[in-house]
Amino acid sequence: MKKVISGVLVSLAVLLAGCASTQESPEVNAENLEVEVTRQFTGTTMTPDPVLQQVSELSEAGILKNVRMTRSIPSQITATGPERVLACVSSEGSRWLEEHQECEFMAEETCAELGGEFNPCASSCRNDPDAMVCNLMCVAVCRFDD
Repeated sequence: MKKVISGVLVSLAVLLAGCASTQESPEVNAENLEVEVTRQFTGTTMTPDPVLQQVSELSEAGILKNVRMTRSIPSQITATGPERVLACVSSEGSRWLEEHQECEFMAEETCAELGGEFNPCASSCRNDPDAMVCNLMCVAVCRFDD
């Protein structure tokens, strides 16, 4: 009986060691050396869905990969990419601005967790130096420096 149990334990150890050796290491984005993650989140019931539009744009730009979406309402979305981008697009009402490496309307706690710099009252014209007129409206922004 002891030999059978020992054999089962050895087989289990070999099986677990084999599974561990086939685990993929996380991908690293060469541009900013940020580990890429895969996240599942939900779109909105709005038509057109701003989350789906943003995910599609980021996918076309090569920022998000392995994007899968269901046709349900709201859509279930799975994507792989930089954690800060996925945290932004998966937060309700948030918007990722790739050219400025910032997320509009991200929660301050999430921004801090991801190492961003939070500004609760950024100018709505902050990225348009040629703006002639700007409305006096605060925009919560989480900015990431690379």
